[in-house]
Amino acid sequence: MSIKKPLIWFVFIYIFFQTILILMRHEEQVFWHIITGLMLLSSISYVFYERSIDSRRIPVSIAAGIGASITIVLIHTLASYVTKDVHYFHILKTLVSIGVYYKWQLILSLMITVPLHELFMRSMLQQRLMDITRPWIAILITSAASALLFIWTLNFQLVLFIFIVQCILAVSYAYTKRLITPMIGQILAIVILIFIHAR
Repeated sequence: MSIKKPLIWFVFIYIFFQTILILMRHEEQVFWHIITGLMLLSSISYVFYERSIDSRRIPVSIAAGIGASITIVLIHTLASYVTKDVHYFHILKTLVSIGVYYKWQLILSLMITVPLHELFMRSMLQQRLMDITRPWIAILITSAASALLFIWTLNFQLVLFIFIVQCILAVSYAYTKRLITPMIGQILAIVILIFIHAR
């Protein structure tokens, strides 16, 4: 498959997503519904998914995902001391403000939205950029594209934190070239944080 085609499709879809998010930027309480709907729409990226022949074995990929999740939890802990905006309970308040009122919504995000987001960003953008440029450039561009989806709704500190988290996930994907790695990294980190702070 041509490298250009997925990238061109990504640009068109991403511009469409940003247009919707800009138009709806004053409707914060329905942001979760909007982003979930957009991620469901992004499932079209499965058409462009190709498993890399250089991907690492499943056990290594899972271990890398676990390592990424632990790194994210540690970064979150350190960041919480620097700014209250990324503190766990402040994030909970932010989730409520953008329309996450029920546990089933969080479960839906973990089971559907996160995997679709990873499929969209890794298969259509990061992997294609890694094929034509240096890995660190692909990591930075992909992480920025992901974080900027939230620029119209969240404050700068949270967007910056999302960017850092996405960099960690992008590095883990660049290492294993398997979608399971960033999926595990992101989902497990959220589960660990919930377990730690829900006591």
